Amino acid sequence: MSPSNESIIVVGCGVTGLSVATLLQSEYPSAVLTIIAAEIPTGHSPTADYASMWAGAHYRPTRGSTPQLKQEFDMAVRTAGRMKRIAHDHPEAGVEFMQGVEYLEDPPTEFSSIKTGDVYAGPEDGFRVLDQTELPTGVEWGCEYRCYCVNVSVYLKWLLDRFMSKGGRLIQHRLSDAQEAFEYAQKIGLGKVSTVVNCSGRNFDQDPKTKIIRGQTVLVKQQHHQTVTRQCRDGSWAFLIPRPRGGGTIVGGTKEIGDPEEQPRPEAREKLLRNAVDFFPDFVDSIDRFVVLKDNVGRRPWREGGYRFQTESVGPDKRIVHGYGAGGRGYELSWAAAEKIVALVAASVPANARL
Repeated sequence: MSPSNESIIVVGCGVTGLSVATLLQSEYPSAVLTIIAAEIPTGHSPTADYASMWAGAHYRPTRGSTPQLKQEFDMAVRTAGRMKRIAHDHPEAGVEFMQGVEYLEDPPTEFSSIKTGDVYAGPEDGFRVLDQTELPTGVEWGCEYRCYCVNVSVYLKWLLDRFMSKGGRLIQHRLSDAQEAFEYAQKIGLGKVSTVVNCSGRNFDQDPKTKIIRGQTVLVKQQHHQTVTRQCRDGSWAFLIPRPRGGGTIVGGTKEIGDPEEQPRPEAREKLLRNAVDFFPDFVDSIDRFVVLKDNVGRRPWREGGYRFQTESVGPDKRIVHGYGAGGRGYELSWAAAEKIVALVAASVPANARL
């Protein structure tokens, strides 16, 4: 098969799908790359299922001893390295590095061994454990480090524009499952397709390991200068995530496993804004001073065990490369996930397509 006839389809136009499509273009400059997605960054009224459009999107390292958490830590550090280059080389992309602060009311015992100067978010992160005198009332442990925040609507459009400017195709269409992409490609004249990359988020709800996590946040006009997270003793969270390039600040947030409600709940908004005033009074000291721009609700595509990275044969010379299930860490893991997915594609796409 000649390179000009080799077509690769990416299903999904969220942050994972766009990262994969962009990376595939550099790996397969002669291939025909097409994104097929039900919802796109330039579309109107995205639903809660288009989770990438509703994300707060900051980098907050997650530590742990399980194989999944160790892998995700490495993936997050790799992604942060690429985000750092994007922020430096393409400020228009909506990625900006700034100070990150964490407050823990009930820290795990292993946090007592973490010291200033340790690698926490990645190399040269300026990590510092806060002194007890710097901690708010009720907080037992805190730290600060350099991290990034993303203005998600700007960033997704930037990725899509880069993909399109290099000859990528975008088709807005709702598939019933990833395998349907082969038949649909023939129907619309894309030619023979051997590889479909499934970045659908939840795999069309066909994976029993996938669940949704409903997240509600509030976008306010006020622009904070750093991202702050507070983990409360009861397991709930409060956070501020600035959106670079004057996009305001995300005030959050809820984590409601299995809750399908798409509409924002007024009582949740009230609680989120109240927590922000109580926990972060240096940002806004009274609820009535908030300038609310939007209530956000997203259904995060969480998967037990984390991302699914797997190639599935579905017929003669047909395979689906699966890369979905990021949960609430789609942006934090995006580029490292894309590298893993592209590596699976590399093992299945004919070598002559990479000319």
